[in-house]
Amino acid sequence: ITYAVNCTARYMFCPKHSHELALKRIGRYLKATRNHGLVLNPSKELKIDDYPDADFAGMYGYEVSSDPSCVKSRTGYTITVADF
Repeated sequence: ITYAVNCTARYMFCPKHSHELALKRIGRYLKATRNHGLVLNPSKELKIDDYPDADFAGMYGYEVSSDPSCVKSRTGYTITVADF
């Protein structure tokens, strides 16, 4: 869900009809699955781990200050609590 929203949010300053349709589809999915859930059985020990990641659009080490594509990057992270 986060990925789909992120992909459509990239175009919020220049949206097209296809982006509107994508957001409506995400909304319909959320509405249809609102009674679904995920049951987690965490461990007794409180353990928090985080895993950051960054990819500078494959341009790390090839930066050219006059090239705007060099400043693009993708970052992500995962945080787990109690082995989840």
